[in-house]
Amino acid sequence: MRTLKFIITAQNIQKDPDCDFTGIVAGTQGYLQAEFLFSEEWAGCRMAAVFSCMRKEYPQPIKNGRCVIPAEALTWDNFGVRVVGQRDSYRITTNEVKVKQERK
Repeated sequence: MRTLKFIITAQNIQKDPDCDFTGIVAGTQGYLQAEFLFSEEWAGCRMAAVFSCMRKEYPQPIKNGRCVIPAEALTWDNFGVRVVGQRDSYRITTNEVKVKQERK
């Protein structure tokens, strides 16, 4: 399994500069997972990563800072990632970052 790492600071998500995002090939299933490092604003939130591809969204619950990237989001030459969190009357969301893939 390959892990793509993201850093979230307040409402900004970015690719971890220490993580290799090259050589990702479209069409994988059950192989890619996402790992998130959160700033303090996210403490106590229930969180979901929202993966998008071709104007469709595929939310996945984040557990222990990780989730599997759904195969439906891995069918084109790129996919988007954003994160949403909620607790009590508090809701926070990030911008979206794109991840490029090679076509199979």
